Amino acid sequence: MEWIETTGTTLDEAKERALDRLGVAEDELEYEVLEEATSRMLGLKRTDARMRARVRPTSPRSKTERRDRNRRGDRSRGRGNRSGKGKGRSESKEDTSDGNGRSEGNKGGRAGDDRGTGGSGRHRGERSDGRSTEKNTTGGSGRDRGGKIPSKEKATADNGRGNREEKADVEKMDLSTQAKITEGFLQGLLDKMGLDARVASTIDEDRLTVEAHGLNLGLAIGQRGETVRAITELSRTIIQRKSQGSAAGSLIVDIGGYRERRRSFLEGFARTQAEAVLEDGRERALEPMAASDRKVVHDVVGEIEGVSTASEGSDTSRRVVILVEGAG
Repeated sequence: MEWIETTGTTLDEAKERALDRLGVAEDELEYEVLEEATSRMLGLKRTDARMRARVRPTSPRSKTERRDRNRRGDRSRGRGNRSGKGKGRSESKEDTSDGNGRSEGNKGGRAGDDRGTGGSGRHRGERSDGRSTEKNTTGGSGRDRGGKIPSKEKATADNGRGNREEKADVEKMDLSTQAKITEGFLQGLLDKMGLDARVASTIDEDRLTVEAHGLNLGLAIGQRGETVRAITELSRTIIQRKSQGSAAGSLIVDIGGYRERRRSFLEGFARTQAEAVLEDGRERALEPMAASDRKVVHDVVGEIEGVSTASEGSDTSRRVVILVEGAG
């Protein structure tokens, strides 16, 4: 998978945009911070955060998993522009609040690919006399007359291959090393916050989970889980820097079991809303959610016959719509 580059006013916003462009959950994303957001005095001049990201390389999915994922993706794309047509349907905004009272917002927008429309998708610049008529944007020919690649383009291609080879030579930081670094960071942070907690980690194949257990940890969870997500991003940034952007697997930080409680709540809520849609045939537009929460809803509803899901909106307004299957 090729790398893409995204920007945002914060690292979290840039990451959410990468998640939406690639269409994956947080644990499937591999990214490298290129530049952090900065601001001058009084915030008069600001520099956006910048990162590059790609889908984390994994073992091939089974045919059933790929088919289910593609089916859900097609539904999402078919409904991607519905946010501007709210007057044409009845929509009820459902409250997805959990123990903290409100749902999490998503900051990602999905960008479409621009594709050419010329037959097979490639420009054929050959005339019947064998001369090339293809021009680049500067008015020169795309290739020299002898079919040779211009030296400048060749040098650029060679540099790109060299960078990829150099990147491949860097040994990936294993999950055990990442666990020690993250545990130390999290324990020190909680101590500074005056919270009494015990930090431990578990490794499940290529997934590392670092958890803090204790009482009265709400300060480290935050409203709608905002603080625990920020701690997760800080931990990932530390790992990316220490590993020079070459870390194996995925990393999740949890505080007081919040993420598991959130997942359980969303699964039950999604089933309830799907049953309501089946009963009266009216679609339900849920509150805006983070990419990881939307994935939970898509997965749960995807297992229920007769209903389907689609995503609509962008940035902080991205939400899931549950509807009768085939109605979109």
